[in-house]
Amino acid sequence: MKKNAVLFLLFLSVHLFTSAQDFNYNYGKITDNELSMTSYQGDASAPAVVIYKNITAKYAYKKDGFVVEYIYEQKIKVLKSEGTKYANVTIPVFDKGDSGSPKEVVSKIEAYAYNLEEGKTKKTKMDKNYIFEERINPFYKQIKFTIPAVKEGTVIEYKYKLTSERPDVIEDCVFQQDIPAMYSSYDVTIPQYFDFNAELVGKNQIKVAESLVNQSASFENEYQQSYTVSFTSRRIFLTVINLPAMKDEPNVWCADDYRTKVTFELKGTKFPGSDYKPFTSKWEDIDALLKKDKEFGEVLNMVNPFREEMRAMQVTSLPSNTEKIRAIFKFLKSKIVWDGTYRLYGENIKKAIKKGAGSNADINFILISMLKDASIDAYPVMMSKRSSGRLPILFPSVYKLNTFIVGINDGSSIVYLDGSVSNGDINILPPVLMVDRARVYNSNGPGSWVDLTSVGRHSVNAIVKASISPEGTITGERAVSYSGDKAVGFRNGFSEAKDSTTFITKTETENGISIKGTSFKGLESFSPTVQERLIFTKEVSHNDTHIYLNPMIFPHLTKNYFMSEERRLPVEFDYPYTFKLVTTLEIPKGYQIEDLPKPIKIVFDKQEGCSCTYNIQQTGSTIELAYTFSLKRLLYTEQEYSSLRKLWGTIVDKNNEQIVLKKIATETAASKKESTQL
Repeated sequence: MKKNAVLFLLFLSVHLFTSAQDFNYNYGKITDNELSMTSYQGDASAPAVVIYKNITAKYAYKKDGFVVEYIYEQKIKVLKSEGTKYANVTIPVFDKGDSGSPKEVVSKIEAYAYNLEEGKTKKTKMDKNYIFEERINPFYKQIKFTIPAVKEGTVIEYKYKLTSERPDVIEDCVFQQDIPAMYSSYDVTIPQYFDFNAELVGKNQIKVAESLVNQSASFENEYQQSYTVSFTSRRIFLTVINLPAMKDEPNVWCADDYRTKVTFELKGTKFPGSDYKPFTSKWEDIDALLKKDKEFGEVLNMVNPFREEMRAMQVTSLPSNTEKIRAIFKFLKSKIVWDGTYRLYGENIKKAIKKGAGSNADINFILISMLKDASIDAYPVMMSKRSSGRLPILFPSVYKLNTFIVGINDGSSIVYLDGSVSNGDINILPPVLMVDRARVYNSNGPGSWVDLTSVGRHSVNAIVKASISPEGTITGERAVSYSGDKAVGFRNGFSEAKDSTTFITKTETENGISIKGTSFKGLESFSPTVQERLIFTKEVSHNDTHIYLNPMIFPHLTKNYFMSEERRLPVEFDYPYTFKLVTTLEIPKGYQIEDLPKPIKIVFDKQEGCSCTYNIQQTGSTIELAYTFSLKRLLYTEQEYSSLRKLWGTIVDKNNEQIVLKKIATETAASKKESTQL
């Protein structure tokens, strides 16, 4: 192992030396080539490129125990004006704010901007006044700084030290960023007392060298006598060279799940004079930890703060649990609105009640207490939001959890609600919470796992009846039923409009129609469906002999947003849904069909993935179209992308296909006379 590590480091040093004339991967060294470069050869579209990113993590022993000291160094070349945003640096810092808890401290921040002016290098140092901090939640604050004098062509360089009082946690290193990186390294040295697992994502691109090094630390015994202990440490040196940027691609829950990176999880510790102590390595241990937490487990035992008001409502007299749940939730949301934040802990419940606004966790804790007061079983279902990445099954950590929803036993099934819901219903969750891996909290034993991606039914069912005039005008009526998150989307669109007139005008513009009358049902914020009915006219293309029209009138998909021929990331849709449209069209007298789209049925993965049926036929003077789209599977691998893209393109083509109607020719008066003489 030592020999391989030495050979690797020797190779790396030669590589760095030979390329130093062009680029330097050591802090404080700026080359002429770095200053003069105008584009990055590996990605001409990149607004900036990381020349190097180096992180060193080492353990040190202080008076109260081990700490981890990190040195962060980074150099970035700004290639385009939009790349100047990388002069804004944010450092997340763990800090609960109380004196007894471990924390992280950032120090020795320095930053410089290098510009080439009149053939000379101008170095601008960042003043300390550009550094400030702000708290983002009860566990984290962030240090921010902005490097001055940054413009297109600038080389940015900065450095800082982070000291962590959490020796059981080694910070992840995300190598892959939104811009390409020429060179990145992570140098970690771990004493033998700490047993860590290292997990590599994108492992084919990460070069790993391991070795054992001898170290020593000064300790103090109970008599305040100092002594030195020698021990062996495990050094892990990880490097990545010429790493492409993580490009923004549509339909990805969390790009960080797929970035090239390394994560560390503590398996256990073994200190001198003590046995090996396994660290929290099972989710059952996380469950037990949360049960004892004063801002989680203890909060679940809170008394319903709206007990008297709820009794006055006579909720228990309602005929079903479903009606009780709806009534309780609607009442609670009339008292406390969601403030837009997702939380796991209930540290501000009293404040939320007083203020009338709180996080989803604040609302959910109160909801659970109210449901229990009505003899309805309710409990937390914990998760990491989609945007924060999936929960790791093999490497449990309480820090990976960031919010929860409420699971409710309604007597016949398990249903779900969340305090963030405002225009939905039972079992209608925002997509960010519809994760495929959530942890069910059980106060009487170990928890379990649940997949929330298929919770609720989401659909659009539309019926259109219309007639076509010889002048190319379609006149008809559309009736639509929206359910699940499709109903939420409709309500959101309606509520975001200034008034119904604004909403109708937007609908007219989006569909190229003129609306003559409308009616809506279910627009109230807590019901499973929305019903829409509208009377419309639509002008279509026509001339003296032909009429051209799309028989769908209200297409489902008109654009294929999977345009790239290649894809690096999986495709992840929001939720499963169906879209059904039945259209009946009366052909105008004196016209006949010249061209009719062909029926088609396309299936991806034996109907378990995605399918579409397009049936169209003529019955007398009527055209009948039945269109059904069904999305069942949400995740498609990058290997399946080509087939998915082709399927999507075919569906879009059918949605845009047209019928051609031809005017029936009539005999002229001259031809009639000639026919009579014959």
